[in-house]
Amino acid sequence: MIPIISLMILIALIGAIVTIFTKTKEHARIIALVTSVVTLVGSLYMFFNFDSQSAALQFVDTFEWIPSIGVSYTVAVDGISMPLVLLTSIVIPLIVLYSWNESKNPGKFYGMILATYAGVIGVFTAMDFFLFYVFWELSIIPMFFMINMWGGPEKAYASIKFLLYTHVASLVMLLGIFGLFFGAYFQAGITTFDIPTLLSQYQLFESELARTMIFIALLIGFIVKMPAVPFHSWLPHAYVQAPTAGTILMAAIMSKMGAYALFRFILPMLPFSGSADLMITVLAALGVLSIIYGAFLALAQDDIKRMIAFSSVSHMGFVTLGAVALIPLSVSGAMFQMFSHGIITCLMFMAIGAIQTSTGTRLISELGGLAQKMPKLAFLMVAGFMAYLGLPGFSGFIAEFTVLNFSYISLPGYVLVALIAIVITAAYHLWALQRAMFGVYNEKLGNEIRDITNLQTFSMAVFALLALYFGLNPSPVMDMIITNAEQIVGLMATAGV
Repeated sequence: MIPIISLMILIALIGAIVTIFTKTKEHARIIALVTSVVTLVGSLYMFFNFDSQSAALQFVDTFEWIPSIGVSYTVAVDGISMPLVLLTSIVIPLIVLYSWNESKNPGKFYGMILATYAGVIGVFTAMDFFLFYVFWELSIIPMFFMINMWGGPEKAYASIKFLLYTHVASLVMLLGIFGLFFGAYFQAGITTFDIPTLLSQYQLFESELARTMIFIALLIGFIVKMPAVPFHSWLPHAYVQAPTAGTILMAAIMSKMGAYALFRFILPMLPFSGSADLMITVLAALGVLSIIYGAFLALAQDDIKRMIAFSSVSHMGFVTLGAVALIPLSVSGAMFQMFSHGIITCLMFMAIGAIQTSTGTRLISELGGLAQKMPKLAFLMVAGFMAYLGLPGFSGFIAEFTVLNFSYISLPGYVLVALIAIVITAAYHLWALQRAMFGVYNEKLGNEIRDITNLQTFSMAVFALLALYFGLNPSPVMDMIITNAEQIVGLMATAGV
């Protein structure tokens, strides 16, 4: 079998290195586009040849890497990771097209995008904890440089805060990985970083304290990355100061790394953590807190980019809530929310980036009547807002309705509280849309405002169409998700949770 995942990662890394050292903008962006399109073709091949009826790992590529300490290079996909691999592969070429006219160090700019892609795909496919950690760290480094080199006025502060929060959380996660490794070694004499093996050995650890500490260490590393309230304070600075491409990478893709780990590691470990009921309560509370608190923070913003940044915190809270409800369809809805949010948030941040480029401001109070000058942007932005607030027909509605409907079976109180956010979400989205895009045009913005380019229109239209398509026909993604969700919940039932 062709090692297609390894080829995708290798092509992205080679493309990143070559792009960084190119001398012209034309060469850099063409190499970046060709590289990202080739990797997209690879992910589409996997997607269309994926067996949705199987929860087993597929497209497996493995060989011994450092056998003396049990490290292997093993990558594969299943119903948890395949939608995210597809999402990532769709986002990257469209980011390149959207940023086609980037003129500041374009080689390095596009190189950072491709390097981030390689790291994220590695995270979603790694089946060895050592390899998983390497890719996890690899994804952080280019994003630090992207914020620091191409960010806004406070880029230095934002990039350092992003690096400190995510790296410290990664070190805590690393302690949990070491705990799993040494626990398996002392318990059964096994020397390996193989993820399925270590998760199965974790269930047999005799010390309840050890199991709990390992679980908490891993959980902290993941929820900071999502991020969940109250571990979110790095997010507004990083999202707002990053260039549009960087913000999209963080919001649409990198935030999914922590959420993905909930399903890959946290849920399978939950029944054996030593305090499963307490952990479920804590995670459900964090999910609802993120939903409500993020919505209220978004409502209070005048900066539209900052508003969508906090809105992302709110929407990602549905992932946590649906995950710990432990109902097959609530877990499926939570996984689908990751995919759906990634699509919609790309459209939103692209629209905001276009507004800032054209008008020089992101403040809602300084905008007004932009639809008169930017009709293409207005049309696509309305679609994005409608999808984000969960209008039926868009993927956001399918995801959040599924989470709330089926989470109510096991967590009714939390769901009733989370419902408050629906009204708040509709309020701040419609308020911002009306103030920024409609009404009387603000003459202070001048008469030189131009609509989005054809490439920007194409990139944004693809995301709008995807949000609509998967809102009307979620089965291509949902079918593969449900199979693995049922397997996860089945493990919980077997363990008596």
